[in-house]
Amino acid sequence: MKICVSAEGPELSSLIAEEFGHAPYFIIYDSFTHKWEAFPNEAGPSTEGAGMVAAEQVARLEADVVLTGFIGPHGVKKLRSRNIKIIQDEEGTVESSIRKYMKKHGNECVPARTSTRTDFPE
Repeated sequence: MKICVSAEGPELSSLIAEEFGHAPYFIIYDSFTHKWEAFPNEAGPSTEGAGMVAAEQVARLEADVVLTGFIGPHGVKKLRSRNIKIIQDEEGTVESSIRKYMKKHGNECVPARTSTRTDFPE
């Protein structure tokens, strides 16, 4: 499973960004390989449509879940249309948020975004 965390910096020790669309970085953590990589947010400092641009980037990075402080309705809609799970109200460091999520959810089965099956449990 790939976990995307909106981050203030490019390290696991970075704080979680309060706003998804304006996060300076996205950190993608692969729960199977335990590897991670930081990506600058392509939305940059733009004020209009940042959530949509960020959501498109996260979808291209093949995230299964997003951990963030807050995400606006347009970003939520875009991520949900790609079957990407959203966890809001996160705070602390990227690493602590990932650990908390993994402790609660582990390597849960996440349906592939390209799947046409409709019988997956919510």
